[in-house]
Amino acid sequence: KKMVDIEDGLFREINKMAVAFKIGWLQLDCRRWIERKLLTVKSVEDRAYVFNESYYVLKRLGKNEYMEMFVNELGGSADSIMFISDYLDDFDNLETDILYPLLQLTGSNYEVIHDTLTKSVATNPGLGKNAMLVLQNVNMRCFQADWTAWSDLFYKISELPEITMPDMRIISKLQNMAWRQLAKSDD
Repeated sequence: KKMVDIEDGLFREINKMAVAFKIGWLQLDCRRWIERKLLTVKSVEDRAYVFNESYYVLKRLGKNEYMEMFVNELGGSADSIMFISDYLDDFDNLETDILYPLLQLTGSNYEVIHDTLTKSVATNPGLGKNAMLVLQNVNMRCFQADWTAWSDLFYKISELPEITMPDMRIISKLQNMAWRQLAKSDD
């Protein structure tokens, strides 16, 4: 048995059916279909489609393999950075779950994370849940890239009118961890 090439709009329903009824050959064909899609991504729309389907499978069906394939295939590339930047335009309103794969996709390009957080801090009176999640999950090596910019961001966060004491404790902890990371790299 083999799944024929299907329209994009039907994939989600076929995949849900394959998972719900545990149809092994169909699950395998769905995986192959996503792999082919990843290898033939040509436009921002194609990339967004595959990302959204991978995220749907992760969130609704609890399967991480499509998102892992997406991150492995497209993570860290110049195209993925533009894609992430577009996706993060609505950063403060995104579901927090979607931020984990987006952080993975950034690879070592911490500028995207910094710019997103800077924009969020500039447009909000307090530190939002998404900004806090990113700060708590960002790789500390990002601070090495441009400590001055990150230090400035931490200062702006501390000056927010609606900053809470728990937020300040986390920011202080992050600054201390960043300082230690910088000290290690200087050794």
